[in-house]
Amino acid sequence: MNLLLTYLTPLKYRMLAGFSIKFTGTVMDLFLPWILAYMIDVVVPTGSINGILLWGGAMVVCSVIAVLASIKANRMASSVARDAVKAIRHDVYEKTTYLSASQADRFTAPSLISRLTSDTYNIHRTIGLMQRIGVRAPILLLGGILMTLTLDPVLTLVMLGVLPFATATVYFISKKGIPLFDSLQQEVDRLVRTVRENISGARVIKALSKTAYEKERFDGVNRRVVQAETKANKTIAATTPLMNLFLNSGLALVILASAYRVNAGLTQPGVVIAFMTYFTIILNSMLSITRIFVMFSRGIASADRIHDILATEPELAVKALD
Repeated sequence: MNLLLTYLTPLKYRMLAGFSIKFTGTVMDLFLPWILAYMIDVVVPTGSINGILLWGGAMVVCSVIAVLASIKANRMASSVARDAVKAIRHDVYEKTTYLSASQADRFTAPSLISRLTSDTYNIHRTIGLMQRIGVRAPILLLGGILMTLTLDPVLTLVMLGVLPFATATVYFISKKGIPLFDSLQQEVDRLVRTVRENISGARVIKALSKTAYEKERFDGVNRRVVQAETKANKTIAATTPLMNLFLNSGLALVILASAYRVNAGLTQPGVVIAFMTYFTIILNSMLSITRIFVMFSRGIASADRIHDILATEPELAVKALD
């Protein structure tokens, strides 16, 4: 985590600008269901065509602002991720050139290659995702809850009853998933080492008739990579169905409570429609947060591996020529 903060600090102003634009677009999205509820319950019963056109136009304006802001913020997020990872790759490559032979052997050449390629790619995806969804999802989650409180506090309490279960699911599964992705990257290092050895020693392998042996050795290494990735992905994949179970159960409870409240005259139909829309927004934002934790788990594991290289003190001193 400290590695990401180190390289993102010089880009903080660009990130803040992107966050501001993303925040504006997300707030526009949150206003749409509220305006719809107001039109159904207040404007439509009056029969005012001008009022309907006015508030319909407001929804169009909010939609356009939301789309344009999202496009601009996503482009800025991509540029930040690109520049940060460019600096990381430069520093990692520069550090490897100053490693002594014993230090390079300790890391191994395939591991250094893997850290410069797949690990930096994971960091690139993590930085980009955190700026795109990492800002939007929490705002939609908290904003959706606040909007539902203004519409119907009772239905909001019914909905909030399932959120602690969803939060606990994300926490415990993510805590278990990070070490598994670290193990996966170690297996990828072994795969890269095996391929490198086979390519560099192709002539020797053919001369000694070891082709079948090397194929079997590669199959074993490849199988371990598949097993490690399957185990890690199975662990993380449990998050989405569990989240769907909790959130859809909450949605069913909300619909049931809404039916009783509308029948008793305590809630208006437009409020229920808006509430269902907000609940869908909250559900999608929770699923997006789950996706963030999945990618964040891989990004942190890769960042720790890269930090190991950058934190290594060179054993060889570089002296300037007189």
